[in-house]
Amino acid sequence: MAQSGKNTSKRQAPSKGNRSGQSSGNKGNQRGGRQGWTPPPKSNTPLISGIVGGVVVVAAVVILIIISISSSSPPNSADQPASAQLVNAVTQVPSSIYDQVGTGSGQVIGAPTTISGSSLTLNGKPEFLYMGAEYCPFCGADRWAIVAALSRFGTFSGLQIGASSATDTYPSTPTFGFYKASYTSKYLSFVSVEMQDVNHNPLQNPTSQESSIMNKYDPKGSIPFLDVANKWMDSTIYSPQVLQGLTHDTIAATLSTPTNPTAQAILGGANYLSATICAVDGQQPVSVCSSSGVKAAETSLGHGATTAPGQHSSTPSSTKG
Repeated sequence: MAQSGKNTSKRQAPSKGNRSGQSSGNKGNQRGGRQGWTPPPKSNTPLISGIVGGVVVVAAVVILIIISISSSSPPNSADQPASAQLVNAVTQVPSSIYDQVGTGSGQVIGAPTTISGSSLTLNGKPEFLYMGAEYCPFCGADRWAIVAALSRFGTFSGLQIGASSATDTYPSTPTFGFYKASYTSKYLSFVSVEMQDVNHNPLQNPTSQESSIMNKYDPKGSIPFLDVANKWMDSTIYSPQVLQGLTHDTIAATLSTPTNPTAQAILGGANYLSATICAVDGQQPVSVCSSSGVKAAETSLGHGATTAPGQHSSTPSSTKG
């Protein structure tokens, strides 16, 4: 749900976690009654009332403190449902805005590159594979472009919001979370593998096929890693710097202004990703694949206007045992 100061320790597959997108809740401690105390034969009602009243006041203060801390702290993991307003702002960007943004006016620093391999498909459709981690700010930045791009071909549900690690480079980068989300499309399949959570704990294990794909096309194990049907790959699309100091809603609001650097990074990246999807799904839907923004990205890719894969990416740290 990192570069320049990137973690260079060797990537190891998580030893725990699952791919189901389900997480078990923690059971709260149950309060037991007081034992071993016998009231005196004659109770002092005013004293007891005062004690009870004091306990109630203290409990109320504790609850207020907890609520205050909870509401003032930014999300550190992708564990909060994204509001419908936020999702709509990112997934319903008008085609005219995409067309004005085009290739992003220099904000896209890592456009996709071509790769050669047997077609990667799932359920009879081209597969878009994303591999990353919740702590990673570069993954966090990429998720905005992925959500925007894939929403032109299908529909996300259950998106979460959160932030990258507060102790990594580009700390607390606002982002979406894929761990509990699902995606439906008649054009492609989307597979997300978040290998570690925001605290570097194991979250989802890649399959042997996914590990083989990553090792083949990205032997350094840099994340994020994006593979579009084994025909295109990408890593860091744009710098998380353009998201620093912004909230989720502020970022979404920029997407209506094609001259805004944040919009140019996210939507420019989405145009590039859309161009790679159009290249593997038979140029469908026509309304997206024939748009001038996607065509501009397609032309740029055709002329090799890309940067080296893995540039500005991070390497997953060793997982905790």
